[in-house]
Parts: sequence; structure tokens; C-alpha cells
Amino acid sequence: MSSGAVYAAAAPGGQGAAPMMKGPITITSRSLSADTKAGITVFDGNVSAKSDNMELHANRMTVYGNQQGGGVNRILAEGAVKLIKEGRVVTAGKADYTRADDKIVFTENPKITEGKTLITGTRIVYYVSEDRTIVDDSKVFMEGK
Repeated sequence: MSSGAVYAAAAPGGQGAAPMMKGPITITSRSLSADTKAGITVFDGNVSAKSDNMELHANRMTVYGNQQGGGVNRILAEGAVKLIKEGRVVTAGKADYTRADDKIVFTENPKITEGKTLITGTRIVYYVSEDRTIVDDSKVFMEGK
């Protein structure tokens, strides 16, 4: 039986935690390591972060806090990254969310699947609050009806 860690954060309206995730956020992982002074929390092993509007899964997730008043400045997800939001699934080897830009940069073989459409590229940038995506070196595969 493996040990596990569960972390829950209230983020009403996106305040306090990462604005990309609305409502309460629950993060589960095999282990949790926190450095309070540095404001860094590392979730390791089968990490799953769920909120009202999206899910983020990865092998490892490092959360960088804002020491001047709480909240999250950055989330780095590594290994088998999978973001699920409103019927859209983004997979990659790495995802880097920055609060200042409210964007997620997906690298290491990133792909977007939505319905019967698959989009690949070398880098995918998702602007969360604008619901806008930019794909570098894109290839789009669409299956007919």
C-alpha cells in the first residue's frame, strides 16, 4: 500500500490559488514536499489537480507560491502531462503555467485533441483567460464526418 498526499485549496473565483482553476482545488499525489520559507510545494507521483473547470495530471507538479500574500505564481507540471478542459485534452511532456501572463506553455511533444481534431506542434501556448491558443510548427489532422 502506498502512502498518499491530498492537498485542498479554496479558490473562490480563482482568488488565492491559480486563476486558471476556478472553485476549490484538490490535489492528490503519492507524496508531498513543502518548503514554506521558499514558497515551493512539490507533488510527486501520479499527481492530479481538479477544480470546477479543469483537471491537470502529471508525474510531478511543482507549485511556486507568492510570498507577499499567498496565491500561486507558477505551476510546473512534468511527465505525462494531461490537461482536460471543456472537451479539450492537451497532452505534453511538460507544462509551465505562469500567473503573471495567465498562460500555460506546453512542450515536449504537445498535442491537442478536441472531438475528431488533433493538433500537434513543437510548442503550444494557451492563454487561459482569453481561451486563445498558439501552436508553433502546427499540424492539424481532422477526421471527416
